[in-house]
Amino acid sequence: MLHKQPSISQPAVNDDAQDCCYRQDYLSPDRAAELYELLTDQIDWQCEEISMFGRITRVPRLVAWYGDAGIEYRYSGRNHVAAGWPLALKVLAEDLSELLQQRFNFVLLNRYRDGQDYMGWHSDDERGVSGSVASVSLGASRDFLLRTSGSSRSQRLRLAHGSLLVFDPALRHSLPKRRDACERFNLTFRSIHCADSGA
Repeated sequence: MLHKQPSISQPAVNDDAQDCCYRQDYLSPDRAAELYELLTDQIDWQCEEISMFGRITRVPRLVAWYGDAGIEYRYSGRNHVAAGWPLALKVLAEDLSELLQQRFNFVLLNRYRDGQDYMGWHSDDERGVSGSVASVSLGASRDFLLRTSGSSRSQRLRLAHGSLLVFDPALRHSLPKRRDACERFNLTFRSIHCADSGA
């Protein structure tokens, strides 16, 4: 079950939240604008292809990833190896680590160019992931759906510009298509522990 109902009115991240919690105004307007500019102009975005059911499929969004050098995150049959941090993302990772008392050493970035870009239902509990996922949103607000494994009932949350959502990686979630939506960025910070990295 979702022990905390994510709510726009929830004023701050709760450390004792068991599954997820939400803070709408995590980033100041100036910091959100600075990060939005970085994501727009300075990130090496990639159009990724993955294998699904024996077919090569193009991911319906752009992706990028950063983190401590050598940290590796594997999902959808692909390895994503970090080579370091842009300074602004490193500072944000450190701030989140202090706030949540969890060391984040990797971030996966998604760029939703318009309402046709989306994320299907999945969970983030891949091998090597521990603790919570800290998700920062920038740009256009989009609906985010959450549900526990095995449940057909989902909870809808509107993720705002500059907001923070903290959730259990075992929760299933998706970002559906939305007509007329503008560009949105999502940064999901994770704690990756792999034997090869020494983390």
